[in-house]
Amino acid sequence: MWETHKLYMSNSKIKGEITELKVLGILLSELRNENYDIYRPIIDIKGIDLIIRKLNKEKSKSYYLELQIKSRSSEAKNPYLFAGLKVEERDNYYFVFYTEINIKDNTEEKMWLVPSTKIKSVGKQNKKAGKNEGKYTINNCQKNCNEYEVEMNKLSEKIDEIFEKLSKDSMI
Repeated sequence: MWETHKLYMSNSKIKGEITELKVLGILLSELRNENYDIYRPIIDIKGIDLIIRKLNKEKSKSYYLELQIKSRSSEAKNPYLFAGLKVEERDNYYFVFYTEINIKDNTEEKMWLVPSTKIKSVGKQNKKAGKNEGKYTINNCQKNCNEYEVEMNKLSEKIDEIFEKLSKDSMI
């Protein structure tokens, strides 16, 4: 059984799906009330992996948060590198960066929730011709995204804070 698991884990697309499901599971378990709905697009063609809808207290207005989830595993040469980021700056569009680091037989998980409006300031635009030309790379998320780090069990609290800000700004 473990051999099959290792085979599947070598595929980065599958690792990404596992991370998306992990984040979805955290949000589903913590945002359990009638004011939240979480949607997962069938196909990721717009750079959106999860959509969270929140109703205001009067249930008369909806607010939406779009999440793009990117992951790196402990096998990665640089687990804090996130490349090929296509950035559309919107107040309700966020990147979730997730990585696992093996330290002395323990796996440490780290997560950052970065607004799309801040990617250009924490990353660099790729100028080199190729598939990532014009896209952004964050070379060291641990250093460059430090202010956006979120503990796994605090993700829903951070999402609530974002919705609070969005509802005050009335941007969506």
